Amino acid sequence: MRPYRFLLTPLFVGLIAGAGLGTAANAQDYVGAGMSLNVFFSPSGQPFRAAPGQPYPVMAWFAQADTDKDGKISHDEFVNDATTFFNKLDTNHDGYINSPENSAYENDVAPEITRIDPRIKQPKNYVAQADDSGENSDPTAGRYQKQIVGASQYGMIDEPQPIRAADSNLDFRVRTDEWLNATNQRFSILDSNQDGFITPEELLKTPAQFASEAPAPGGKKGKGDKKKRFMGN
Repeated sequence: MRPYRFLLTPLFVGLIAGAGLGTAANAQDYVGAGMSLNVFFSPSGQPFRAAPGQPYPVMAWFAQADTDKDGKISHDEFVNDATTFFNKLDTNHDGYINSPENSAYENDVAPEITRIDPRIKQPKNYVAQADDSGENSDPTAGRYQKQIVGASQYGMIDEPQPIRAADSNLDFRVRTDEWLNATNQRFSILDSNQDGFITPEELLKTPAQFASEAPAPGGKKGKGDKKKRFMGN
């Protein structure tokens, strides 16, 4: 089991995920009647979608970020992609993503992350066992159970709310310098061989991607099913 990785300054503030700016479909197409598992969230929280039966849309983000089309994402390209998304969310162009703009992200841009997708396999949580004294050996009494929620369901980094995760001083708004700091950390996480580029081979599968590729009950697993496990599995 590979451990979850977080930004150094994460802020868990609820569940919220994916309709998008620059995506293949509108938010309303994926809300209410059933969530599509063909949803991918970029490291900055931008959602990408593909219709059922189409390839998982991680490469749609990759193609967008790889502006020179050399088959890899440089640090500069990664930052430019993140900055472009920040500017789209900063609708009043004051250099901050404030609370109303974050609410617009949650409600209009990324509504999928308001739910837990039942088709995504959750980590096993074991019930706390009592010790010989009759006291519960778990001081939390099992109250805190790890779940894959929010944008973590559709992303390569375990951040339920990617915008709030960048709010390092916890003032409920994200400055451009905070966003850049978070972007640099995200690049470092995904550049697994630390060569200054992100290649397709370094892209980890998301929980939604694993769910969409899972064989039907009684079916056989295909080749490569055990490769590129998501960070939390």
